[in-house]
Amino acid sequence: MKVLDEASEFYRGNQDSKRIMKGTFAFLVLHLIALVAAYKATTTRYYDGQEGACGCGSSSGLFSWQLGISNGVYTAAGSQAFFDTAGASWCGAGCGKCYKLTSTGEPPCTNCGTGGAAGQSIIVMVTNLCPYNGNQQWCPNVGSTNQYGYSYHFDIMAQNEIFGDNVVVDFEPIDCPGQATTDWETCVCYGKTETDTTPVGLTSGGSGGSGSSSSSSSSTTSQSSSTTSATVTTTSVASGATQTIYGQCGGSGWTGPTACASGSTCKQQNQWYSQCL
Repeated sequence: MKVLDEASEFYRGNQDSKRIMKGTFAFLVLHLIALVAAYKATTTRYYDGQEGACGCGSSSGLFSWQLGISNGVYTAAGSQAFFDTAGASWCGAGCGKCYKLTSTGEPPCTNCGTGGAAGQSIIVMVTNLCPYNGNQQWCPNVGSTNQYGYSYHFDIMAQNEIFGDNVVVDFEPIDCPGQATTDWETCVCYGKTETDTTPVGLTSGGSGGSGSSSSSSSSTTSQSSSTTSATVTTTSVASGATQTIYGQCGGSGWTGPTACASGSTCKQQNQWYSQCL
């Protein structure tokens, strides 16, 4: 009887070990799937010569460092989930935050880019917003995906290709390098960004400046593909609903007010966005 009892106990222990091993294996599989699926984004590049929605620049145009902070460190316009989860379009909570982008080597589809060198990495700091309106192909709203099924997008400020043409990247939030932190402190929105959690669900990287929220509702949109230079023109609209100062007053697909409040005029930033200034 003792031998049978010992054999039975050994069998039960062996079965428990198998269950533990199966559970561990299932957990590892799910973890690997999560690693593969999470934190990917599409990328494009743009150059519009404008200040941007984080206030980096002046009425004369962008700061020179926005075209390249240092070797391997650049600036970018982020889709709404990177710029401000709560939907702000000026001094978003994501302004001044940095991300490491690592190329997968592949574009999001056959006919929308050529990809690039897999494994190559750069760092970008968010200094602008790539809004959904006018950029639906690439820049999704918070909680949605773009045309290629991705929830995040970086529009990198560059006049030439950096590490590929519209390449899909793996990304992670990181602390901004020293020079990027110093450059960010020169922007209007430093110390004045919104305070909501942006982006949601990612481990916090660089903190940037934060403080009281700006009451202005404004953004300078980025373009979403090849390099072009925007020509700024000034127009005045005398009829229709009135837009507040710093509000949007025109652009491709815009259906809102086109007349600006007294003391401001509607200035075209690019073909997608005009602003009351």
